[in-house]
Amino acid sequence: MPEELEASLHSFCRRPRTVGSSRGGLSERWSATQGSMPILFSFGRSGTSITLAILACCGAMQAQTLARPGWAGSGMTSSTWWRHAVIYRADPRGFGGLHGLAVHMDSIHSIGVDAVMLTGLGEDAAQALDPAAGTMDDLDEVVRRSSESNVRVMIELGHGADAAARARLWLAHGAAGFYVPGANAVEIAEIRRIAGSFAGQRVVMGDVEMAASARGAEAPQLIADGRAGTQEKLTAAAVRAGLEGVQSMEDGGGPVPVLFSDGPSLKRSMSRYGDGTHDVEIAKAVAAMLMTTRAGAMLFYGQELGLTDGVKEISFAAAKKGEAPAAGSVAAGEASSQSLLNWYRQLSALTHSNRTISSGAMTMLDHDDQNVLAWVRRPQAASLATPAIVVVENLSGQPVTVSLKEDMQRLHLKGSFLRTVLRSDSGMGAMHLEGMTLAPYQVFIGELRY
Repeated sequence: MPEELEASLHSFCRRPRTVGSSRGGLSERWSATQGSMPILFSFGRSGTSITLAILACCGAMQAQTLARPGWAGSGMTSSTWWRHAVIYRADPRGFGGLHGLAVHMDSIHSIGVDAVMLTGLGEDAAQALDPAAGTMDDLDEVVRRSSESNVRVMIELGHGADAAARARLWLAHGAAGFYVPGANAVEIAEIRRIAGSFAGQRVVMGDVEMAASARGAEAPQLIADGRAGTQEKLTAAAVRAGLEGVQSMEDGGGPVPVLFSDGPSLKRSMSRYGDGTHDVEIAKAVAAMLMTTRAGAMLFYGQELGLTDGVKEISFAAAKKGEAPAAGSVAAGEASSQSLLNWYRQLSALTHSNRTISSGAMTMLDHDDQNVLAWVRRPQAASLATPAIVVVENLSGQPVTVSLKEDMQRLHLKGSFLRTVLRSDSGMGAMHLEGMTLAPYQVFIGELRY
C-alpha cells in the first residue's frame, strides 16, 4: 500500500464520524473512543490487495465496537452467553435483504434466540458485502436493532486468505463471533486470535470434524454438530447415536456442541422427514431434539415456520380480512397456539428458564425397538424441589405405549409418574412410568414425580 494512502487511511479510520441509515433515517454518532465504522473503498477486482489491506488497516486501528454496551460478554458482565445458546442462522435474502431482516428483528427475537448468524453475505475478494444482501448501513442497522434486545450478531465466515481481514471488519461492526465452516485447526486458531483481540466474549464456531483435537485457547469455543439432526431417516436408533456423540463431547470438556438439522446446503428437515400427514408433529419432534439436550441449538431461518424446499423467503404478509393466513407465513404461526412457531418459542423459554434443561447431566435411554427416543436430564442433586426431567419422543407414525419404570430404577431415580412440563399435543394430565401412550410423533417433556 502506498505510504500516503496508508497515512490517510490511518487518519480517516480514527476520525469521529456519523453513520446514518439510508433507509430508516436514523443516525448514530461514534466517537474515537466509542468506535468508528470502516468505509469500504471500491477499486474493482484489480485492486483486491489494496481493498483487503484497507479492511485490515481499518479493523486494526479503529476503536473496538461492541454490539451493545453492557451485553453479556461485553466485558461489563461475566456471564457466558454462548454455553447453551439458541442461534438463528439467517440468509438476509430470506427477509428481502439485510434491511428487511432489521425491520423484522422483533419477529426473530420473539423466538427467544441468543444470536443471529448472518450467512450468504458474500466472499468476493473485491468487496466486503454482496450488494444483493444489502449495504454496510443495513448491516449496522441489524446490529443496532438486535442489540436492543440483547441478541448478538454472528457472521458465517468463509475460510481462506481473506478471512482475517473480513473477521476484523465484522468485529469492528459489532459482530459477536463467527462460524467458519470447512476451516482447519490453523485457520480457526487465527480467527480465534483475532476475535480475542477485541473486548468482550467473541466466539468462534468450527465443524464437528475437529472436535476430538480441539482444546485450549486456539480451539473454537463452539462446534456445529449435525450428526443427530441431519440423518437421512428420523429413527430413534440413528438420532440416539448422534446424541450420544454429543454427550461424549460434552463429557470430554472440549468445545460446546451446537446441534442443527437445517442449513444452506441441506434439504430442509420439513421436506426430508415429512410424511404428508404428520409434518408439523415431526417438525416439533426435531425441534425438541435440538433444544432440550446439553448442547446449544442452531436454527435455519424459516425452520420455525415449517418452510419446505423451494421456499426461499419468509412471508410476513398479514391475512386479508375474512381469509385465513397463508400457510407457512408468520401470520399463520401467530394465529394458532399449537403452531410450530409457538412450539419453538415454548422450547426456547424452557431452555432459558429451567436450569436442569440448560445444564443438567444427560442420560440417553434405549427404546429403539419401539422407535421411541428418550433421555433424562438430571440436576446435580435431584429432589422434590429440583426433579429430574424426562424427554420422550415417539418417532413412528403409529401410537406407542412405552414403560420407563425400569430405566428410572436403573438410574436410581425415585418416581412413579411424569408431571407435564411441555407436550406437543393439546392433551392434558400426567404420564405414568409403567405405561405412557404417545400419539404418532408426539413429544412429552415431564418432571419425574412420586
